[in-house]
Amino acid sequence: MAVSIYAAIDVGSSELSMKIYEVSKSRGIRELNHVRRDLNLGAETYSKGLISYQTTDEICRTLNDFKRVMADFGTEAWQVYSTSGLREAANALVVIDQIKIQTGFKVKILSNSEARFLYYKALALKEENFDSMIQEGTLIVDIGAGSLQLSLFDKGVLCVTQNLLLGSTRIRELLQAMEGANYDFQDLISEYVERDLYTFKKLYLDLMNINIQCIIAVGGMIPEIYRRMTPDNPEPDVSFYDKILSRTALSLGIPNSHINRMIPTILLCRKISQITGCERLHLSAIDLCDSMVAEYAEKKVKLLSKHDFTSDILSTSQNIARKYKVDEEHAATVQELAMQIFDRIRKLHGLGKRERLLLQISVILHSCGLYIDAIQSRECSYRIIMSTEIIGLSHRERAMVANVVRYNSSIFPPYSQFAQDFTRDEYITMVKLNAILITANVLDKSNRHKIHTVGVTLKDGVLTITADTMADITLERGLFYRKAYIFQEVFGIRPVLKQKRSGKK
Repeated sequence: MAVSIYAAIDVGSSELSMKIYEVSKSRGIRELNHVRRDLNLGAETYSKGLISYQTTDEICRTLNDFKRVMADFGTEAWQVYSTSGLREAANALVVIDQIKIQTGFKVKILSNSEARFLYYKALALKEENFDSMIQEGTLIVDIGAGSLQLSLFDKGVLCVTQNLLLGSTRIRELLQAMEGANYDFQDLISEYVERDLYTFKKLYLDLMNINIQCIIAVGGMIPEIYRRMTPDNPEPDVSFYDKILSRTALSLGIPNSHINRMIPTILLCRKISQITGCERLHLSAIDLCDSMVAEYAEKKVKLLSKHDFTSDILSTSQNIARKYKVDEEHAATVQELAMQIFDRIRKLHGLGKRERLLLQISVILHSCGLYIDAIQSRECSYRIIMSTEIIGLSHRERAMVANVVRYNSSIFPPYSQFAQDFTRDEYITMVKLNAILITANVLDKSNRHKIHTVGVTLKDGVLTITADTMADITLERGLFYRKAYIFQEVFGIRPVLKQKRSGKK
């Protein structure tokens, strides 16, 4: 039985945390140890924009302490992740370099969408009833130190997600200067957060006509609050809230410094519950370390949840397309054609499942810019995609999709224009996906959906695309040959369009 000892280290906004796990296919994930140390990383970043030398030194000393614990457990694999507390610091690269020099650890800074997606994976793996819970109006509230992520699930898939700069530490740092005898600090926080929360409700919950049946709260101080729940009362009640909000929680064994960080989290939960009219609040003890080991277990021992995250990514993309009034029938037709071409020339492009997903998203969103400007639609599509989070995609993957869409009617620019942002392999991937998108899009350029099925054969350096349709495709044929050179430049073969009239749909 293969057993791996793995350490997950979170350089968090309010604490440095490490959990050591035993991971195996048969036993799953078992936590062996948890050590942590308070840290003012987020407070410095959100108030000053920089991380001090003293804090950097403290991080390095603590990580070296963690290394000794890891050695005691015989740790075989480890990862060090950080999120907004380090990501938003102006000197983040300097801090990461010092950590590497002084400790040997290489820190990976997660984008917001990457971090939130890890939480969803951990929820699906550890929460036994996750799939049943998200069948009817479930709002996952991920309260980080720097931001709040609201993700709406319905009918088993992710419908929409929105990031708001309402993290618990950020709120506290912004409003701390106003805390005093003449202010009700709780009312101040409530007033500060309610506008963004009401906007989310109007834009998504009201328009989509979805009633929230359950709120799942994760992240930030939620695990700490969860640990204070009694076995007989696993959900927070009014008396628990009141003790913390009145700062009498010392009777619960909670340090005063932790109470100060809990207050914005509790007020956010309470406000979201009031705005959505949902009283069913489920707290999850899952933290970033648990999310990291879920990702590791998936890759190392193929320990997978039953939830289909690819469907979530595509569902979110489709909802973005609907927001910008994309012609869904056209997008569906082009997607079907693009997937057929992609699948039939695998030996030519050498790409995998992840790249196939990026192509699907590119097709779904390729015409969203028409909502803003018909002449500059491709540039507008690029801007929309770059400005819209897609949970499950990293920032670089989202940028790849945006560029595939941006150049979907012309030959892709040279690598020199992308060298600062993408590797050569990523550039080649974009070029290949772009060529397939252009070819598929041309086959439905009239938006009349004349071609639904194509046959693709490769022989003697010629790629023959046979369109099975009874319709007149004179326009598509003419445009196809105008764009065929792009496909030929990328894949080194000449595409030819032929028509077959079988009468089958």
